[in-house]
Amino acid sequence: MVYPNPTSKEHHMKWEDAVIIVANQGELKAFTVTQHERMIQNELRTIYTPRLINEVDYIEGHKKLQDVVTDDAGRFGHTIGEEHELENERKRRNLSDIAQTIENVVAFANPQKIYLAFPQEYNAKLLSMLPADIREKIVMTVPRDLVKTPHSELLDYFA
Repeated sequence: MVYPNPTSKEHHMKWEDAVIIVANQGELKAFTVTQHERMIQNELRTIYTPRLINEVDYIEGHKKLQDVVTDDAGRFGHTIGEEHELENERKRRNLSDIAQTIENVVAFANPQKIYLAFPQEYNAKLLSMLPADIREKIVMTVPRDLVKTPHSELLDYFA
């Protein structure tokens, strides 16, 4: 949770019309940010809290290549090069699915600003798969896996 200066218009504007998307290759969560006021130490404070609006599990992202290319008797006879290509194709398709989900979230929520967290290893590749109009709305990327981060701590990573 973020407890900004209650008179700071800057903090209010940061989260207004914003969506936070945290994802890894196995899961995506999208949030809007709600604003409410609370008394803290005898002072009225504005509090911003992430509210989950979408959650997607990518089953293929959880599987290992050997789970996909083996049968009861063992390997199908794939060479190391073929397995490498299969693995690259699986990762590309998985990133494509994640990019499509982000497009769907943006179409649904119609935010003016997007805050995105995705692991560094594939962050640039994912960004390149997003349409230009969505990339233009991304005001901050955090190259980390924040999917398991408690909702109450998410805003701190984008502060």
